[in-house]
Amino acid sequence: MKTFIVTLVLLGLSTIFLSCNLIGGAFEHEPQDLQKEISAEAQLLMKHAFEGINPAQLRDYHVHLLGMNTELNGTYVNEGWQSPFGGLIHYIQFQVYKSASAITDEEQADSQYLTRLKTLIEYMPQHGKFGIMAFDYFHNEDGQPIKELSTFHVPNAYVMSTVKNNPDIFFPILSIHPYRHDAIDALTRYAKQGVRFVKWLPNAMGIHPSSERMNDQLEAYYRVMRHYNMTLISHTGDEKATEAEEFQHLGNPLFLKKPLDIGVTVVMAHVASLGECSEEDAAICKPGVPYIDLAIEMLENPKYQSLLFADISALTQDNRKDHLDKILGNSAIHPQLINGSDYPLPAVNIVIQTRTLESAGYITAQERAALNEIYNYNPLLFDFVLKRTLRHTKTGAKFPTSVFLEHPDLPTT
Repeated sequence: MKTFIVTLVLLGLSTIFLSCNLIGGAFEHEPQDLQKEISAEAQLLMKHAFEGINPAQLRDYHVHLLGMNTELNGTYVNEGWQSPFGGLIHYIQFQVYKSASAITDEEQADSQYLTRLKTLIEYMPQHGKFGIMAFDYFHNEDGQPIKELSTFHVPNAYVMSTVKNNPDIFFPILSIHPYRHDAIDALTRYAKQGVRFVKWLPNAMGIHPSSERMNDQLEAYYRVMRHYNMTLISHTGDEKATEAEEFQHLGNPLFLKKPLDIGVTVVMAHVASLGECSEEDAAICKPGVPYIDLAIEMLENPKYQSLLFADISALTQDNRKDHLDKILGNSAIHPQLINGSDYPLPAVNIVIQTRTLESAGYITAQERAALNEIYNYNPLLFDFVLKRTLRHTKTGAKFPTSVFLEHPDLPTT
């Protein structure tokens, strides 16, 4: 009986691995083979995507650097995500992320992830620079890191060394939790080294950007950012890729008015395209109001015109795509939009559904076929070509070329 149970468990895990590969990184070709093997239709779509673009100015402001080789680089993945006994859903998510990132050996996870990312970039027809993100631990209000509540961790030192070794393709986006006891010292130290971008994911890190309780620390942090002309790239809206359910309301974009009012430049990642005001938000917004509507109102506010921006990362994912028309059709906010891929998420097959993008009218059947072909070689290139191709379902409006270039009002990379 015991042998039978073990067999069932092994069969179950084998099925999970197979399924994760199918919905994760089921790529049929290598990036380096794209130029010699891809169809004429796909070649033409790529040509159109790069028209009018100076490749030296191409920018992706939202790329994750991931790993789990703690002793080597300090990278970390929550143990609960690494075992089916720690939570099956999280375990499956982790297997999908590994598959999408071409990680086959956990002992070599950091190098495999980075090698795959660099290969995808190298074999794009043209490329500029990519902002790679550190990711701080969840911290409580006493400034203590809580690993149990942290999905993953990517140290600033690892990002800096990776950029130093690859300055032609990467620029650094650091992550310093404002509740840390050394937050101001760390922020100042990196600012003096020339770093100008900071990444937060409030829902997953436990950061309340407008907390009254943490007001003194936050204001000191924001003043340093303003002094050194640093830009805060903060996740907005609900978070689904990491553990964040208890803190989803921290993704409310209205909380970012505090750093904006102090003069900090802010990028709202994903244009707050998931979630809505909850009862916890009742003091500042009516429950049920979509976060994306609040984000757009902020972008339209003349008070924030020179300080507030938003990246379009993840907007083409199936759970966010219904907001594309709202963004594509609002030309007034287009000058404040920047590009981000949110890699490795474009490599997760299940979240990218070109079928539903076609049925909604964002792309044609012919474009879908060509895009699918590109995807099977290079999901990072696919993300760029898709965003350059899709159009408003009624007016045909597209994202302007400026969205994909280094923004003149953001720090030089």
